[in-house]
Amino acid sequence: MVLVAVMFAVFGLIFVLGGRLSSTLDALFSSLQKVFMALPIVPWLRDFLWGGILQGILAGVSVALPYIVPFYIILSFLENSGYLARMAFLTDAIMHRMGLHGKAFIPIILGFGCNVPAVLGTRIMERDRDRFIAGVLATLVPCSARTVVILGLVGAFMGFWPALSLYIISLIIVFIVGRVLNRFIPGTNPGLIMEMPKLKWPPLRITLKQTWFRLKDFVIFAFPIIAAGSIVLYVVDKLGWLIPLTTWAAPFTQGVLGLPPVALVVLIFGVLRKELALIMLATLMHTSQFGTVMTPQQMYVFALIVMLYVPCVSTIAALKREFGNRRAALVSAGEIVLALTLGAMVNWGWNLVSLLR
Repeated sequence: MVLVAVMFAVFGLIFVLGGRLSSTLDALFSSLQKVFMALPIVPWLRDFLWGGILQGILAGVSVALPYIVPFYIILSFLENSGYLARMAFLTDAIMHRMGLHGKAFIPIILGFGCNVPAVLGTRIMERDRDRFIAGVLATLVPCSARTVVILGLVGAFMGFWPALSLYIISLIIVFIVGRVLNRFIPGTNPGLIMEMPKLKWPPLRITLKQTWFRLKDFVIFAFPIIAAGSIVLYVVDKLGWLIPLTTWAAPFTQGVLGLPPVALVVLIFGVLRKELALIMLATLMHTSQFGTVMTPQQMYVFALIVMLYVPCVSTIAALKREFGNRRAALVSAGEIVLALTLGAMVNWGWNLVSLLR
């Protein structure tokens, strides 16, 4: 119960702090847009600077950072307090149901921060079978980038409980996939032997320093990709290629998944960085107020697919490094099928419930 309470408190704190900070920044940047568009700049250059570069970067600041900063602070606090080891002990019985032991819970928890160190962290497992199962499960955990999509879209415009339901779905899927892999990959359940560190209140300086390093890595790695992605989308749109592409994909994106036609484009960009899917969606929709351009059903299905489909390129590289090309490709393809299948099922189920009302 303590573990559940801790996880619930972490989620609630990120939801509240991130939501308020995101709303404040969004209002600030809306005012900034009016000022920028009034500047005496050549119209085509002004349009390119705002629509091609600044809009994507500012969307990243207002949508991504408000949720990532408090998450990194809380994750650093839990790591340095010694509570992660206790989480491994408390979840040992559950992990045994998936053919693993409690130590596998540590890389899975790290996956909430980033799937890359989570996959690399499976090295603490003694057997290749256990490492592979733990690695697959770690990629299904909503990382901080996926958290941006869940909270920045579903949490901000649908509320706390719908966003929490996505995390619950994620944990259920992790458990089911673990059970399936345990059944089809032969092996026995190992025992758990590990040292328990003392619980302590981590020094604020260490927590903030760790948070700063993680945040700096995110900004240095993510924002150049965000800027490049914004420019590519701007050029594709101006060349008139975007409409034919979205029209071609519409039978699937709209007919099967119930999403806006541009969803295919942003999902492709999301393979680079998961939060990029939401940021590019804001760029193409010309607003970060998604509630005005998407229905609750579309927001929920979109967040569900982003949460589950193919890992980002960095995670795919980590899977390739740890488990080889073949298994990395199998995991990636399997998660695409899983995400699109569940997305279609939720869309159809939502439509059915709406018809029965």
